[in-house]
Amino acid sequence: MAAAAWAQTAANVSAPAATDIAPPAPACVAQEPIADWDAAARLIAGTSSAGYAESFSDEQKAAWADYARTAAADWGRLKRRYVDRIAAWRGKHLAKAPATAVVFYPFSGPDATNPLAFFPAAREYIMVGLEPAGCIPAHADAFTPEYWPALRQGWRLAADVGFFKTDDMKHELTESSAGGVLPVLLFLIARAGNSIVDVAQTGITPSGQVVALAEGETAPAVEVRGVAIRFKDAQRGERTLRYFAANLQNSRLARRPGTTKYLESLPVSTTLVKSASYLMHRKFFSRIRGIVLAKSTVLIQDDSGVPYHHFDPASWDVHLFGTYDKPIELFREWMQEDLQAAYSSGDGVQPLDFGISYKWHPGESNLMVAVRRGK
Repeated sequence: MAAAAWAQTAANVSAPAATDIAPPAPACVAQEPIADWDAAARLIAGTSSAGYAESFSDEQKAAWADYARTAAADWGRLKRRYVDRIAAWRGKHLAKAPATAVVFYPFSGPDATNPLAFFPAAREYIMVGLEPAGCIPAHADAFTPEYWPALRQGWRLAADVGFFKTDDMKHELTESSAGGVLPVLLFLIARAGNSIVDVAQTGITPSGQVVALAEGETAPAVEVRGVAIRFKDAQRGERTLRYFAANLQNSRLARRPGTTKYLESLPVSTTLVKSASYLMHRKFFSRIRGIVLAKSTVLIQDDSGVPYHHFDPASWDVHLFGTYDKPIELFREWMQEDLQAAYSSGDGVQPLDFGISYKWHPGESNLMVAVRRGK
């Protein structure tokens, strides 16, 4: 899943615009208070309408019931074909990898599924995407029958291909009644078996501090806005997912020194990159590429992440999985001949039994695990 309206096929994925364009304003910009965030998340996830059903009209109840059936089928398909296979792969290939408390996921969109599946033991997940956090309805009457198909449109193709299409996100997650990425994050976190403790609007200040933002608060000034979701399960206790809406292009980071300072101050972390439109192959994303390489103890990515030639064998142990021939046609200019040669040699290349990223059919995908030496 990495980037968020899910792409219909790998062949028609479009890259984020390389120009310095801010994302559009979200459909809702201020989250009203929610008394029970877990009940709201379970409603969004289609697992329970407790806490809302008594206030729903018959039409609302019928619309939610239809949505819940479809959501269960979609999630079940994704879990069988993708999430469960990642769990099995993780147990076999990441058991001895250095563990960190923090997982960093740039170019993520609202894809909470992958970091939770690959790194379930982390305490904090930091995700950055272009789309605004948005909000969910605070009152039962706002969950109209039209809300549910709009919400499902934001994540439904995850069950088929596992990544978000940037162009679709602009319409489906920022201009529709679904209202930003927060509903999708709640859906995916809850469906992964977690209960939601609370949700807080946050921002990064010009000094690089992360602060909570009260409803309607205008101070302190923040460079980027986001959301912090605290959640828990019985096995691993409480964890936090932080999502920030920020453009990571060099020119945008230069105008947001606090955001750059925050990213550079992150603790040593595990980093995940997938379906990233090959942005870190481009010179105008060199700043975030440098941060990823400097801060990562372990980096898991597909070929759309950091180019292979940046991994000096003196500093990194690189393990290759799956197969690599060339990128899909849309990204053909980012062909990596050195990576192709490494795969063609067969030296240490291991199979990958699930599809991931733009070549999402099993048997076509690639994955790289880079572990910093000495860790």
